[in-house]
Amino acid sequence: MNQNIWVISRQEFTLNRRNRWVVSFAVLFAILTLLIAWFGMITSGYTGFQDFIRTSASIINLGGFLIPLFALLLGVFSFLTNPEYLELLTTQPVPRSQVLLGRYLGLVMTVLGASILGFGLPGIVIALVIGVEGALSYLLVICYSFLLAIAFTGLSVLISLLSGRRQIALGIALAVWIFYELLYGILILGTTLYLSPATLKVVLSLGLLGNPIDIARVLSLLQVGGPHLFGPAGATLIKMTGSSFLASVIGLAGLLIWVVVPVLISIRVFNKQDL
Repeated sequence: MNQNIWVISRQEFTLNRRNRWVVSFAVLFAILTLLIAWFGMITSGYTGFQDFIRTSASIINLGGFLIPLFALLLGVFSFLTNPEYLELLTTQPVPRSQVLLGRYLGLVMTVLGASILGFGLPGIVIALVIGVEGALSYLLVICYSFLLAIAFTGLSVLISLLSGRRQIALGIALAVWIFYELLYGILILGTTLYLSPATLKVVLSLGLLGNPIDIARVLSLLQVGGPHLFGPAGATLIKMTGSSFLASVIGLAGLLIWVVVPVLISIRVFNKQDL
């Protein structure tokens, strides 16, 4: 890694990890994961820690709900709370692209650090109490959640650069989260009511790749064996590809695009901005 990028990212991480809000999220996430692991089978009349497979299936929606929101809010607040810091960095003999990448990687380190605590503490407890069977599936679910976090961190940086004001950026970030979390699936399903079966399959598959939250959810469910929970888009993708492996490859490629593209656009926007 370039030395300039590493120095800036480390400074960004140091500033953010001292934020009480970051610590509070990590603690809250860990507590919620522990509660899910303990009460996940209460409807079956059983209380107590589940194994890794059941816990993985239970926390998929929790991670897809909280991590994007945390990444979006953290990125907006970090970039726009103290704009003088960004202006100071741009006055240094460092390319703007390296400044942006350094701050972006520092945010990624912060989000992943909080997520590691949220996933790791319950994982240690489950391993000690139940055992390590299914731990690999749990780790893969965590990895997909990490990619989701990185993707939304990139989106938060792009939103901050395009808006320029914290209040506007905060509103856009919340709107983006609500759109992908709640409205996107409704819109996709609504547009498919008037399509032929052949067109419907293509639209559902492409629609899945248009939502990073859905991609991460389907990839995670593929690891824990939950085909009945895929939803129409995920089930269509698996049916079209003919195998879970190929569906995973396509889904992973789609998620990586969501990781890379916002950062590339952000660099282009930042290089043209007049600070």
